[in-house]
Amino acid sequence: MDNYSNIKKLEALKRGFAGSCPKCGKSKLFESYLKQVEMCNNCGTKWVNVRADDGPAWASMLVSGHLLAPFFYLITFKLNMPDWLRTFSLVLIGVVICLIILPRIKGFFIALIWSTDAPTS
Repeated sequence: MDNYSNIKKLEALKRGFAGSCPKCGKSKLFESYLKQVEMCNNCGTKWVNVRADDGPAWASMLVSGHLLAPFFYLITFKLNMPDWLRTFSLVLIGVVICLIILPRIKGFFIALIWSTDAPTS
């Protein structure tokens, strides 16, 4: 891979989590919600071969479950609401949390894979 030797792994992971190119941090990593760019416009790093596959989906479900737990406790035990409203609220909150964190986790995974200098993923 064309990894810079002076880029620290933590810095690359932060850039990926932010949705920026892990190598230069100046260009976007995604051209749409989850579709990664083929090549960085700034540094020219090719991102076609770095595929995160199912890892981000699994990680976002794991994280969102933990983030949903306080809402579950609050809605279930502290608020008096009908079952249908409780279910709807928890599902809605869970979906919103997943949609917010999924691209960030995918960027993190792409940066993690890239920083290991794997030839392809």
